[in-house]
Amino acid sequence: MPKKFYQRKRLWLPLIFLAPLLTLIVYLALDPLRNFKNSVNFALRAFDIQERSVRAGKYRLHYYEGGNQNPQTVILLHGFGGNALFSWMQLMPALVKKYHVLAPDLLASNFLALNPKTYSIQAEVQLVRALMDQAGIRQADFVGLSVGGWVSLILALEDPQRVRKLVLIESAGLSMEVPELARLTLDDREKTRRFMNLLFYYPPPLPGFVLDQLIQSSKRIKPKYEAVFMGFIDNSRPFALDEKARAVTQPTLIVHGREDKVIPLEVGERLHDLIPGSEFLILEKSGHGAVWDSPLQLKRAVLNFLALPMPVVTSPESRPSTSPSPPPSPPAPVP
Repeated sequence: MPKKFYQRKRLWLPLIFLAPLLTLIVYLALDPLRNFKNSVNFALRAFDIQERSVRAGKYRLHYYEGGNQNPQTVILLHGFGGNALFSWMQLMPALVKKYHVLAPDLLASNFLALNPKTYSIQAEVQLVRALMDQAGIRQADFVGLSVGGWVSLILALEDPQRVRKLVLIESAGLSMEVPELARLTLDDREKTRRFMNLLFYYPPPLPGFVLDQLIQSSKRIKPKYEAVFMGFIDNSRPFALDEKARAVTQPTLIVHGREDKVIPLEVGERLHDLIPGSEFLILEKSGHGAVWDSPLQLKRAVLNFLALPMPVVTSPESRPSTSPSPPPSPPAPVP
């Protein structure tokens, strides 16, 4: 009898511990993307990171906020077609320990609602301005990913008093060609995996049922996506920075994945050459999705850079005179 009970105990104990994991897998399989989002939102609430919304101009803006007790604000801006949750879910919990964090969903996160004839990078810039005004934030550090980096750079140039520091991750903003990733139609699993390989150095091992859902979504939204993306590119060309980036004065950290197949490493190198005094970090074995390819290294780099003291800017009156010193007086005669 004791032996049979022991055998039953060895069987049931693992099942007790595996049951929550199996339940989660079944839950995610029912509606993978929506249920994954709900699960992450639930986890973020443990760090007191809350979902909020505010009227920003003519838009209802959804964003995440945490670390309200901290005096310095950090604003996280994602890229085209992404959203705040998937882009910053690994970084927000670390940041809210020291900073007041705002991570908005930019207009590009809901491109089905956008007008291809009028949507441009300036629409995103105005949205972030409106968010800062509504939240009463006069100045913030900006961490921008891809198009979010472009938005951050324009704000730094047009409203320098609003931007204290810049962290630019795989940043757009310089003239470039339309990447292959934007031209792909995800109509089968092979192309969907190709899309993931272009976006990530370490593409997530998505099961077939998730790939199939991505394919269905892509077929449904592809015509509108292409129209909005190409409209965005055409409408935003006048705001490409290139030589204008030389006027950025804020302390800037540029982070770029060596294997980025969307915005090549050469773009990050050129941005580093243009922005005076900028720091440059290359992430090895990392693609355009650096927030997923190199989360720990990226987190350390962002936290270390934001913690650095601001450089002391001296006024012209307080600087040492550069005029030549008067010649020394001749020695007094010896009596």
